[in-house]
Amino acid sequence: MRESVPNRSDHMKNELKKRIQLAIACEGEQIPRKHFGDCPQFRVYELYEDGEYRLMETIDNTSPEEERHADPKKLKGVTSLLPGCEAVVSGLLSPNFMRMRDTKPIQPVVSQGSTVDEALAALGESFDELFTLIDARRRGERPAVIMNI
Repeated sequence: MRESVPNRSDHMKNELKKRIQLAIACEGEQIPRKHFGDCPQFRVYELYEDGEYRLMETIDNTSPEEERHADPKKLKGVTSLLPGCEAVVSGLLSPNFMRMRDTKPIQPVVSQGSTVDEALAALGESFDELFTLIDARRRGERPAVIMNI
C-alpha cells in the first residue's frame, strides 16, 4: 500500500474507484491503546478499493472532557469534528464505540496495529468487508458489528 500523491490524473482515476472517508485516532504515527475520544489527533484519510489512500487532513481533538466515563456528550463532540467520515479507527473498544455502532451512520473499527501505517494496510486488505458495512449504514441500517483489523 502506498499513500497516493494527488495530481489531476490520479484524481480523475480515484473518482472512479470505490472509496471510504475515515478517521484514525492517533498520537503522531502511533495508535495508542486509548478510547477514540481520548486521542489527541485524528487523521482523516480517503481509502480506495485498491488499497491506496490519501491523507485529507489532521485534526486536533478539541472535544469536551468527559463529565463521566462513556459520556454521550463526548461522542457527539468527537463526531462533530469529523464530518463526512464514514468509519473511525481506534486502538481500544469503548462504550461509545458500541453506542456509535447502534445509533450512528459511522462504522467503528478497532485496530490491532500500533501504527497508522499498519492500520491503513489492514484496512486496505479488509476494504470489501468495511465497504459492505458502510454501504449498509448509508442505507440507514445499523449492522451490529465493530470491525477488528
